[in-house]
Amino acid sequence: MKNDLLKNQETLYGNLNFAAEIKKDNIGIIKHFIASEKEAYENNFQGQFYPSYHYEINRVMSTKMLKISEEDMYLAYYYQLKLGNIYKPLEKHYSLFLKAVAHNIEDNDLENTFLSADILYLLFGIKNNENSDSIYDVLYNDYLDLLKFTGLCNSYTTYPNLRKKHARFSPFLNNRVLVNRIKNGFDYYFKSSFLTAGSLVLLLLDTNAESKTVLLDLHKSNLTNTNVWFLGSFYMDFKKTEANKQLLKDLYSKYPKEWINEYQKTNWG
Repeated sequence: MKNDLLKNQETLYGNLNFAAEIKKDNIGIIKHFIASEKEAYENNFQGQFYPSYHYEINRVMSTKMLKISEEDMYLAYYYQLKLGNIYKPLEKHYSLFLKAVAHNIEDNDLENTFLSADILYLLFGIKNNENSDSIYDVLYNDYLDLLKFTGLCNSYTTYPNLRKKHARFSPFLNNRVLVNRIKNGFDYYFKSSFLTAGSLVLLLLDTNAESKTVLLDLHKSNLTNTNVWFLGSFYMDFKKTEANKQLLKDLYSKYPKEWINEYQKTNWG
């Protein structure tokens, strides 16, 4: 049955006449996306409408979505989230978007999506698919700022370039929601990634002692050599302050020096 359903979708959405007609139909684009993903989700395969029409879906969902029902908006967000796509909804649609996030958590489906734990935590404060009600505490303007931060982090392709452009991260120090979220959960999502790198830059730029304590506590967690290299490369570039010098000194005291020094000779940093 699964193969038959998949083949039917491939046949329908690969039809040139269908393609010519659907591209003019905003309502139809959303309805086919929802129907395709619903059938695919229930039968454990990838819906075939999205791969061929994701540009059209994104175009429609970036508009005011006039004439599209609230239920269809909500379901479109719901299935987009399963595909790992985070949106900047209009403020009047924000509650529908949050409802879609909460639904993903409630049915435990976040374990089967492409949404990363660091994105979910930084945007919504969600850890381990818990605290779904907490997402409703995220104000719209705060969400937009948090989304900008994640977008900035992921706009880089190398860590050295991210560190070099650290001034671009400075304005986010004024976002207490973001800074507090990083302080309270950095160890939860810590790994070698650009979201972690951006968060680490804020901890190093922040003059508050709590930010340094977060990193000192992380040093006690039996880090791998790769993670030590990752931290060391950032500490090296931010050792202008006494507090950051102490972070580097503490890292040296707890781990082999070559884990930090050799890292500087590679292209990983």
